[in-house]
Amino acid sequence: MANLRGVLAGTPAVHAACLLRDELVRHGVEGDVHDGYGLALVSVWADLVVWTDGMVYRWWTGRLSPRTRRRLYAVYGLDNPAAVARVVALRYAELRESHPRSGLIAEALPSRPYGREGTLTGLLRAAVETTGCDERVRLPSVPLPLDALHGK
Repeated sequence: MANLRGVLAGTPAVHAACLLRDELVRHGVEGDVHDGYGLALVSVWADLVVWTDGMVYRWWTGRLSPRTRRRLYAVYGLDNPAAVARVVALRYAELRESHPRSGLIAEALPSRPYGREGTLTGLLRAAVETTGCDERVRLPSVPLPLDALHGK
């Protein structure tokens, strides 16, 4: 597990993952960075792992293609990790509502609120207040499947 903050860490993928992890912390979201085989992963929550090859960030949106029933992934460039962190934080809030911690883990760990009011609405409101623009914090209405990005 990579434990470097704000420095060029190993490969471009690890550096990009550490930048994203640091931005997520600003949104109250914790993540662990793992690397290997030219990729780096930011593990955030159940069903939310952001991975990067040093060129783009990718994660599952939670949706399936209506036509192929394959998973749809969000894909963002590395040029603005702060914007990526806002979108990942919104997905995290959705997952926290649908996948709460198990009773055993909840008892072992202190409760950590997320968002201003501890809900997706609170997190969204905080993001809108921060950016001043509702459009910057919305997930893409129709995420592109990876096949479309690679011309397949």
